[in-house]
Amino acid sequence: MATTKIIQVAIAGNPNIGKSTIFNDLTGYSQDVGNYPGVTVEKKEGLRKYKDIEINFIDLPGVYSLSAFSEDEVVARNFLIENKPDVIINVVDASNMERNLYLFTQITELNIPIIVVLNMSDILKSQGKIADTKEMEALLGVPVFNTVANKSIGIDKILDCLVSYYKNGKLKNQTRAKVDYGKDIKTEIDKLDALVLKSKDLSKFPSGWLSIKLLDNDSLALQILSKADNGTDILKQLKQSQAHLKEHFGKKLETELTNRRYGFANSVVKTVIKKVYTQKVDISEIIDTFALNKYLGIPIFALVMYIIFKFTFSFSIPFIKIFGLFFNKFGQLTAAIIPQGPIESLIVDGIIGGVGGVFGFFPLVLFMFLAIAFFEDSGYMARAAFVMDKIMSKFGLHGKSFLPLMLSTNGCAVPGILATRTLDSKRDRLITMFVVPFMVCGAKLPVFALIIGAFFSVKYQTGIMFIMYLLSIAIALIVAKLLSKTILNGEASHFVMELPPYHLPTLKGLFLKMWERGWLYVRKAGTVILLISIVVWFVFEYPKAPVNENLSQSEQAAIQLKHSFAGRAGKYLEPVFKPIGMDGNRAIALLAGLAAKEVIVSTLGTIYAIGDNDNHQPLKEKIASDKDWSPLKGITFLIFCLIYLPCIVSVSVFFKETDSSFKWLTLLVIGNTIFAWIASFIVFQLGTFLNLGV
Repeated sequence: MATTKIIQVAIAGNPNIGKSTIFNDLTGYSQDVGNYPGVTVEKKEGLRKYKDIEINFIDLPGVYSLSAFSEDEVVARNFLIENKPDVIINVVDASNMERNLYLFTQITELNIPIIVVLNMSDILKSQGKIADTKEMEALLGVPVFNTVANKSIGIDKILDCLVSYYKNGKLKNQTRAKVDYGKDIKTEIDKLDALVLKSKDLSKFPSGWLSIKLLDNDSLALQILSKADNGTDILKQLKQSQAHLKEHFGKKLETELTNRRYGFANSVVKTVIKKVYTQKVDISEIIDTFALNKYLGIPIFALVMYIIFKFTFSFSIPFIKIFGLFFNKFGQLTAAIIPQGPIESLIVDGIIGGVGGVFGFFPLVLFMFLAIAFFEDSGYMARAAFVMDKIMSKFGLHGKSFLPLMLSTNGCAVPGILATRTLDSKRDRLITMFVVPFMVCGAKLPVFALIIGAFFSVKYQTGIMFIMYLLSIAIALIVAKLLSKTILNGEASHFVMELPPYHLPTLKGLFLKMWERGWLYVRKAGTVILLISIVVWFVFEYPKAPVNENLSQSEQAAIQLKHSFAGRAGKYLEPVFKPIGMDGNRAIALLAGLAAKEVIVSTLGTIYAIGDNDNHQPLKEKIASDKDWSPLKGITFLIFCLIYLPCIVSVSVFFKETDSSFKWLTLLVIGNTIFAWIASFIVFQLGTFLNLGV
């Protein structure tokens, strides 16, 4: 049957309730990821054909309300108002229904058909309770379904409901129960609504919704009002209504509206939740007595991070060796096929030597993402944010800052910087954006693994990596404290976060997350790093040095390095980097790393590949046997990598997210560079003085 239209379905809900898992199940994992127009909040869409009906799903940012406090809330609300989807799927945590239904009370005022999905209903059942969906449908006036998203239970019922909507043009029970604000508030809403309906400029907004938002002192609603043709009349009535209601209730009207919404949610929960048996043991409560303990919380978090690194190194090393062997053999085979000359050098030394060096650490990145995904999906990472808030608040950071920091650790500083949009305070956002680049991101991971692998035995590699991770957190906290006491002084705002119940992640979900994040690494290596590797090869190969037949190939290669564009640039940079234990070549590698941190590995790979007769030897062994390196110089190199400027894309996003402020950009560029040099100088000079790993 040919389709005549595509149903537009928006998926809304609180954070950490399995909303994205439901989106994945509904779309069949066929999705496009981008940004909402004009902002950098992530946008996910997926087109699904089901029973000959095409349905386009849009996964909105996870929000607690449709207020105008955070960027995520603004994006979610603007999308629902401006795009007017055919249906909204409101995902609700069945085990924490009252808090989640607060969002429903606001969505229902938009006059858009709604489907309520009670996710994690298995956890509610494990608590000895069930939700009576039929009674809930009668109360809310919308279809209600139980689901267990991580097991794909209940997904077909949602799809069938959407097909029914397509055929009938409406959803069953679609009466959309709304909050009863009481006679006094309703009277003032009606007065405002009468004026709103007369305005041509306000005609696109749902009836009643804008009036409620104005009474709620919503900043975006007030902005809308300022541009309306009869905005002055509405504003006059608004002030009268607010003054009357404040006098009537004796408190802020916003508080009364919030209480009425929660009162509605509470009455629904009391009616529809049925206790089927008395739960003897709450596993989440038992685990949290340890995980959230004021004495044990931090050590447990440290142990979890150590387990992640231990798992990553232990399981990835055999695969790294296989990948390294493959690229070395591939390089030798290619060199044997292609005649010796510039083309052979470009392909073998530039592309295979550069990109192959980065691809060689792909297993390490995959296992890291898999380990982190396990603790994310199990519910522990929400606890980690709660635990870390106690420390972070002492250093001037908001508890929500933990999410951007973890996103940076999971992959890249870019999503970490963008995630600061969830913070309400501009001060909190700025401090967090400054410290996000210090995290050991997925791009830095190959660099760290290379240097640690070159100078430390397998026995100590996990420990050294763990220490570097702890160092990154310590540096972030120190910088945050410094900023909060100087140019960004002030108190961090309060932190409130839902703690989802613990549950065992599914293999399907874990491997999907692992591959999604891993694919970004592959795509980056196959595009950006490939291009940069070619540029790096060129600046190290040209201009050509005069050939001296009396010199060996390695001696001629050393002369070529010095004669090349990169070598000449390195000569000028070397005096600056020599006090921190680096030569010109390492300085050039760090400079190339501004394009992407993985390029440091590919640049070193190209340097050691040019003129090398022993191409079968892994890069880390070449570095380990180089007399210009030492364990101390390796550690100093890592410290500089950890602190200095993030990649150019991260810097660009930082600039945009700070409203294109050259003041903050200058502080980031100059501040991080000087800080990296000073820290490296102290470590190298102190280590040299104490004769440690020289």
